[in-house]
Amino acid sequence: MALGHRARAVIGSIAAAAALGALLTGCSTSSDEPAEAAEQAVEVDPALRAMLPGELLAESTRITVGTESGYPPFEYTNEAGRIVGFEIDLFDAASDRLGLKYTFHDMLFDSLLGELYASNVDVIAAAMSDTAERQADYDFVDYYNDSDAIMVPAGNPEGIKNLKDLCGRTVAVLTGSTQEEALAGLNAAECQDKPVEVVQFDTDADALAHVQEGKADAELTQWSTGAYNAKQVGSGDIFEVANTEIINPTPLGFVFLKGDVELVRAYQAAVQSIIDDGTYAEILKKHDLSAGAIEKATINNQPQG
Repeated sequence: MALGHRARAVIGSIAAAAALGALLTGCSTSSDEPAEAAEQAVEVDPALRAMLPGELLAESTRITVGTESGYPPFEYTNEAGRIVGFEIDLFDAASDRLGLKYTFHDMLFDSLLGELYASNVDVIAAAMSDTAERQADYDFVDYYNDSDAIMVPAGNPEGIKNLKDLCGRTVAVLTGSTQEEALAGLNAAECQDKPVEVVQFDTDADALAHVQEGKADAELTQWSTGAYNAKQVGSGDIFEVANTEIINPTPLGFVFLKGDVELVRAYQAAVQSIIDDGTYAEILKKHDLSAGAIEKATINNQPQG
């Protein structure tokens, strides 16, 4: 099967999924399982479904979705072993609007773009920031606005308030993230005399644990994830977000391979549809994320005509 200009992997073959090998770190879940999403039913819109590539219109077709399930509140694994979260609910609602089934593959964040480029997955749903650099090879359907959080131990013993305060300190970060890039830029611009010692981790949880163990002064992560962890880890008295000013605001989006025009436009229209009918606001409220709401679903952060 082909989507756009590349051959695509569809979950008709378990052997194809197994080729990901050690990169697969968790379970798979599909949209035809009982949804833990918004209570409002999301019905198929025939006009939007008709926007899908023809090869995806067969009832038996599933696309594959790459994710990294250690990033609450966007994606995480519940006690039943199911991947849940804000982005999961949102992708589920958009897919239901299109009448399109899918299966998740849980893998390391740093491997996601490579697996998409190799056509081992059809789309990424992993709270990924839409940046100009990534747009060179990928297209984004933006669904949320977020920024960065500096996570520190409760009480902020080092008095860290902003990015410049990280100069000369050890900072943990998720490998392959825009936060890692931000720290590299900080070293080049502000911290040349006292560079940040950047320690990379495969998961956000491991990066945060490095702070808890006293091996790093701070972690740089996305604001929504940092705020969630500050409230949820322990009794809410282990970590706090140090910065009060907005750092590195950027949209987040579902990620597609460059050239999958029909699939991108279909998901953009589906996300806009659930914004317009109130489903989006309901999902945001469920996850306490209304502060980052958007009014228009964009492609590559550009208004749609």
